[in-house]
Amino acid sequence: MKHMLMKPHALIALAAALALAAPSAIAASGALKDKASALGKAHKDSVLYVNALVSLEFTAGPNPPQKEEKKTELLGTVLDKDGLIVVPLSLIDVSSAMDGRTVNTQQGPTKLSVKAEIKEVKIIMPDGSEVSAKIALKDADLDLAFLRPEKPGTVFTPVDAKDSAPMAALDDIILLGRLGKDLNREPFAATSEIIAVITKPRAFGKSPAQSLGLPIFNADGKFLGIGVNHFSAKASSESQPSATNVILPAADLLESASQVKK
Repeated sequence: MKHMLMKPHALIALAAALALAAPSAIAASGALKDKASALGKAHKDSVLYVNALVSLEFTAGPNPPQKEEKKTELLGTVLDKDGLIVVPLSLIDVSSAMDGRTVNTQQGPTKLSVKAEIKEVKIIMPDGSEVSAKIALKDADLDLAFLRPEKPGTVFTPVDAKDSAPMAALDDIILLGRLGKDLNREPFAATSEIIAVITKPRAFGKSPAQSLGLPIFNADGKFLGIGVNHFSAKASSESQPSATNVILPAADLLESASQVKK
């Protein structure tokens, strides 16, 4: 009898659920509310949905591989006017987090082999039209994937990622995003706070707000970073990987983005 821990569709469904979870916001007033409103108006088109058609092959130990093809939808942040968009890698390519991981099953510790092929990528523009795109760079260490339109010509509205600042605990923050398809993908601005800054093994910020793929700013409108997933170590044995939504600092994002070929 086979004891499969997680099927391919479950992996993709888990990623999609994480990507589309509702943000946990804090009510704003005064200057913070004014700044959030201004950023929301200026950059309402700087956060866009991305659709991807993903082919997944999943193998647990000696069991035969299983294959599935599925569409996934996630949010990304526009980084330049030509359409460079950054998204959490783990939401568009689940193999980056799952491949090579050892998990506990009824058969004992089992090593997973997960391969993902991204067959099609579409950027959903604010008017609902679609722009074909391709993966320009993957950075598994930072959970980043950078996308570019396949053809030039479309003008995008980027955030100014270089106008940045470091994070500090208890900073008020502003998040920009979009609601789901069922709510017409309307843009939103929300406020929250940094509850902790992690320094080891890598610098991250932590907020109670769900922020995967979203740009985060401080109360002065300075760019702080974007939301990504931080996973438990692949070497650990567990029923399934634990993923924590964290804020990747702007400096790390910019360093990774600088490797994207133009």
